Amino acid sequence: MNLPMHPMLVHFPIALLFASVLFDVAARVFTRDSLRDGALWLLGLGLVGGIAAAFAGGLAEEAAEKAGVAEALIETHEMLAQVTLGIMAVMFLYRFLLRNRLTAGAFVAYSLLAAVGLVAISATGHTGGSLVYEHGAGVHLSHDATKASTQFAQNQ
Repeated sequence: MNLPMHPMLVHFPIALLFASVLFDVAARVFTRDSLRDGALWLLGLGLVGGIAAAFAGGLAEEAAEKAGVAEALIETHEMLAQVTLGIMAVMFLYRFLLRNRLTAGAFVAYSLLAAVGLVAISATGHTGGSLVYEHGAGVHLSHDATKASTQFAQNQ
């Protein structure tokens, strides 16, 4: 059974990191410790999910290259994923060392890092989407679908 795990896993770190940042903002606005604690849990789960997605992506890399996807595009996606995981790990470690109690100054520094993390995970997702939707990574067309698309192109 060939079950592609990478596309099944990538959505979790994306959603969890964004949710973590939203929980942090809500925790500041509503001064709720439970929201701040939730933000830490979401970040930790996002980090674990990101590691799992990166591992699954590494397993899928060879298949994408065999399908004719340029190695440079795959390497760019992989590098962005590694940068994102690094940022998430630093964010988690920062919170852990401060016992999840961010002073106003620490919150500003953390928020800047979180903003960079959101940009990094967005860029990672964008390049991953480009690999699939523009370059066909992981896309398997049946013989009938290939024949139909060829006929359609000839009729245009």
